[in-house]
Amino acid sequence: MERMRKFSAVAAALYSLVTAAPADAGPRSAFISFSVHATYCENSACEPVTLQIASGDTFVINRWGNHREQVRIANIDAPNRQARCVRERERADQATDRLGRLLNGSTFTMARVNTDRRGDSIAFVSVDRRDLGHRLVREGLAFPWEPRHRSWC
Repeated sequence: MERMRKFSAVAAALYSLVTAAPADAGPRSAFISFSVHATYCENSACEPVTLQIASGDTFVINRWGNHREQVRIANIDAPNRQARCVRERERADQATDRLGRLLNGSTFTMARVNTDRRGDSIAFVSVDRRDLGHRLVREGLAFPWEPRHRSWC
């Protein structure tokens, strides 16, 4: 019995270490679909990063030193996974998958233009000097950004 209690205490301590967000991490995303690896370049310096793909227009950058930044692509509006209709939910999965495939193994840059009400960065994202938002719009996986969300239903 004592052994089980010690094991539970150790397991609880390890779980709290694994799930704790770094002090500068900010709020966590509600849902992460999957993670990919890429190279992020800023001011002529590049570093390997892990990206957590949250949706067709949102991802989280995990950088060295436990720096975490949630980014929404500025010039697009992707379908919403919490939509009322099946078609929009299916399109949301397609857009999320495509964003992950485009970023996986890529070298990308960002031009931050603003932050939203949650403090997440809003940025234009480029892969190989090509705008990622325009590519997703051309492929029919996102609408050009407008102040109101358009329905895919």
